[in-house]
Amino acid sequence: MPDSLRVRLEEAIRTYGPRVANRPVPDALEQIAESLITDAKSAPVGSRETAMMVLAADAMITFACEAVAELDPGQLAEFR
Repeated sequence: MPDSLRVRLEEAIRTYGPRVANRPVPDALEQIAESLITDAKSAPVGSRETAMMVLAADAMITFACEAVAELDPGQLAEFR
């Protein structure tokens, strides 16, 4: 993972993590991803920062899917 993406993920967790700390891990990660997408929608089009927001959101959704698969693989199809 590139350092710039890792830094953006850590920043997102620091920023949005406290808001979702009481949720199950998959739900919390999905919510953080949604917040990143919301941020990206209001950021300058075509900027590197906007691209990093979208990449970080994608990574958070991937992590959420991995968490669901580890917790209850049968529910992966239901995760949306």
